[in-house]
Amino acid sequence: AGAGGAPPADGQTLSKMSTQRSIPVHPATRAIHFGGLGIGLAAGAAAAAVRRAVSGEQEAHPLLMNEANVERLAATLCRLRGAALKVGQMLSFNDADVLPPAVRTLMERVRNGADWMPAWQLEETLRRELGDRWREHVESFDEEPVAAASIGQVHRATLVDGRRVAIKVQYPGVSDSIVSDLWSMRQLVTYTGVVPPGLYLDRVLEVAREELLEECDYEREAANTTRFKKLLSPYTELAVPAVVPQLSSKHVLTTEWMAGLPIDKAAAEGAIEPAERDRIGERLLWLTLSELFKFRFMQTDPNWSNFLYEPRTRQLSMIDFGACREYDAPFAASYLRLVRACADGEAQREAILHHSRELGFLTGEEGRTMLDAHTRAAVLVGRPFADGEQPYDFGKQTISKRVTGDVQTMLRERLTPPRKEIYSLHRRLNGCFQLASRVGARIRAREILLEIERDYEAAEQAAELAAEEQATA
Repeated sequence: AGAGGAPPADGQTLSKMSTQRSIPVHPATRAIHFGGLGIGLAAGAAAAAVRRAVSGEQEAHPLLMNEANVERLAATLCRLRGAALKVGQMLSFNDADVLPPAVRTLMERVRNGADWMPAWQLEETLRRELGDRWREHVESFDEEPVAAASIGQVHRATLVDGRRVAIKVQYPGVSDSIVSDLWSMRQLVTYTGVVPPGLYLDRVLEVAREELLEECDYEREAANTTRFKKLLSPYTELAVPAVVPQLSSKHVLTTEWMAGLPIDKAAAEGAIEPAERDRIGERLLWLTLSELFKFRFMQTDPNWSNFLYEPRTRQLSMIDFGACREYDAPFAASYLRLVRACADGEAQREAILHHSRELGFLTGEEGRTMLDAHTRAAVLVGRPFADGEQPYDFGKQTISKRVTGDVQTMLRERLTPPRKEIYSLHRRLNGCFQLASRVGARIRAREILLEIERDYEAAEQAAELAAEEQATA
């Protein structure tokens, strides 16, 4: 499931890393868990130091991030869920390759292993949100969730009218503990020293707070879901679930059950032929670019389980709209020009730097080392759209590994953090590239980009013409 606990696909089961355990509700109780974790990490580091001294062995990872401490961190984050798990997921999707290997292992564990509520806590939450007679609306309800994530878990159910639905239930206390959890996470990350200064942790936590407050509002997510269903209604190969209002509230969201498997799982099981993999990859890339440049409204959770594939009908479905962001016209226009410059390579260095300053990636005061690293990284990320690379084979791409050296340089040299819109946008773009890689798609990416660019320019011209006509009327 995604960060909000996306309604899953048929055949999807709860992660083997997840266990049933009650969620600490009160901020003070959660703070105690963080405090206990800090003490445990210190003790674990001391024990590791003694072992190294006795054995004389030299290990690559820092003392604080020994194997036992990674397990302590993962267990606590999975137990607390909420903001703690969200920050872990943000780091794992954004800059995983620049984090220490032990931390990457930790991030993967917490991304896939949130614990789930026991029956008594689940029933208490559902009664509080939907009323004591909520079960009168359902013919059946699976007590064990099919997904558990950072702020909620998902249950399969059937309504009395026969409709199959997914009921997402938010963990109690998560929304009330966001500020205190993020403060605790900041202390913990500062103490362990696992995040480089160039990641601008305070900005990451600020963005996480804003996103979490929005994602904890399931009424907002219901509105996002309905909006996306309308936006994608002209495209019959793409589906979005309908919301069930009578079983939805501020902290419970019920939607139509969407048939299919997570796309990466379907691909791994060999259920998709090569040509169909290419079609799926092309539609996913088209959708991602359309959300940014056509709708200017993007679902920004890149979790692969949010994209489903039904082999029998070849239907693609999107689920989980808790993380959505709007982008204004000037931002979208500048970003489109930047992507096109990156696609055209090193020859567009000045255009890349100009649009990067325009978008706030650069201040204009950076030295040559930073500018060179920034340009190389931008060109590399734009490679899938380059003229001589079509169709681009995402299954063989190694962009994240090849760009790591330049990213390390930028973390040392950059003078400003990215603007807030960039975090969620790059998370989704990175997730799209990763999913296309997992599917093994060969995509005519440049053709899609040029189509999006033509449509964007036509829409801009039409808007300008309409404004002129209105002004002269």
